[in-house]
Amino acid sequence: EVLKNFSMGGFGLDYMIIDFEWFMNETDYDYDEHGKPFYADFGWNKALFDEPRAQLEQYRKEYGVRMAGIRKPRIGNSTALQLLKANGWILPNGEPGGSYPPDGHYADGRSVDYSIAGARQWYAKEMEHYTQGDNGVDFWWNDEGETNYFTFWYWNVAQVQALKNTQPNKRFFSLNRAWSPGMARIGAAVWTGDVNADWVDLADTPAMMLNWVLGGAPYVGCDIGGFNGETNGPHLTRWLQVGVFMPVMRVHSVIWATAHFPWNFGEAAAAAIKKTIQLRYRLVPYHYSLAHRLYATHENWIRPLVAEFPSDAEAASIVSQWMDGDILCAPVVREDSAKSIYLPAGTKWFALAAGSGASELFEGGQHLTDIADLEEIPAFVRPGAVLPLADAVLNTDSLAGGTLNVEVYAGADGSFDFVDDDGETTGYATGERRMVAMTWVDSERLFSWTVVGDFPSASAIGFAKLSVTVFAEDAGGVRATHIGTAHIGEGGVMAPEGVLVTA
Repeated sequence: EVLKNFSMGGFGLDYMIIDFEWFMNETDYDYDEHGKPFYADFGWNKALFDEPRAQLEQYRKEYGVRMAGIRKPRIGNSTALQLLKANGWILPNGEPGGSYPPDGHYADGRSVDYSIAGARQWYAKEMEHYTQGDNGVDFWWNDEGETNYFTFWYWNVAQVQALKNTQPNKRFFSLNRAWSPGMARIGAAVWTGDVNADWVDLADTPAMMLNWVLGGAPYVGCDIGGFNGETNGPHLTRWLQVGVFMPVMRVHSVIWATAHFPWNFGEAAAAAIKKTIQLRYRLVPYHYSLAHRLYATHENWIRPLVAEFPSDAEAASIVSQWMDGDILCAPVVREDSAKSIYLPAGTKWFALAAGSGASELFEGGQHLTDIADLEEIPAFVRPGAVLPLADAVLNTDSLAGGTLNVEVYAGADGSFDFVDDDGETTGYATGERRMVAMTWVDSERLFSWTVVGDFPSASAIGFAKLSVTVFAEDAGGVRATHIGTAHIGEGGVMAPEGVLVTA
């Protein structure tokens, strides 16, 4: 019913992540070191998933939605615990309490020591049935693994092995509450912990994201809407707007608070949330290409302003704004909707159009301090920016065979390498990917593209066409000119007059 509401309401959705309920009907927080004999750490909760693979196939086919399940680093089943203890595969300590400094600990005598190869092999074998074949669990939500500095690393290594045991060419992904540097190399992302549903933690989110990226965790998300406490329409909307420009955009709900579904907070919030989610989907090909660039060059695309403008003293201390590739992000994070934006000096700035067809031009070195409408998401690009965008779809499966909407912001030369692949396998690592190298030559007013490489399913699921719009400074402001649509093919050239020179 929830998935149907998302679809019927036009709210894009790609995955659902489920807590304990997906595999058990109770939590294990009060278990002692012996566990309980009926606890099924590696089962399905038949009350929720009586036919798990059939249900997951239906959700993917009808709604384009994947499923992830929570995992804890400990075991609750008595028989399994006896085996682990007999082999010496249990850590001597449990999980620290949920404050700092920790208030006690829990799960003593039940936390797996994943640094031991035998323990990892056992765990991988128990887990592999979840991802065997199609229509299984797509990724893992790993929680409460602070039992050891390297628990999250070795735990993910075991989960990777479980996937490789059954689908050696499929990509691994997980979302983790803590991390050690380097985890992103195996597909492990992080989120910023159990934050409060208030404006203070919302305002602190950009700085926390930037710190974590700089510390070695390039794929960062957060509990959008907050974990502790109640949110409201404007608060949830503004947090989602921050999430648009984060590497991972994930909304979190808890059973003791109003579910963070778009339709639960009034019509104004629902409309703003829909527009916000649409922007995220438009940015998918842009972000996906930046992820490929990170893989190839190890260059973070999320950066603090000081990394981009080191000589601008005013920019150096700003942590409420950041660079998302070529986009300067300045979402509103205040309850009064006041904007507090600094545009770095030395360049002009276009307001990001992102499919709206409209933009404005601002001089750098100034502050913007007016009040933002609830639907407004301030973001800017410099002259020379070339952005590949998608249509506002309801899930990424719907991008297949679509049109790449390229926005060019004139006033300087620019380029961007759009990268596409099958989205499922590790084939990209052996060259199964297509790169569309796009170039804008400002003096000649020419847009061109060349194509390098391919992947087996490109004709079925890859972008088929590109449509190019140029935003340029004009006496009356900014003029948007659509210069043409063409099949991507093997390359081509377009001019602002709309004439396709070659294809």
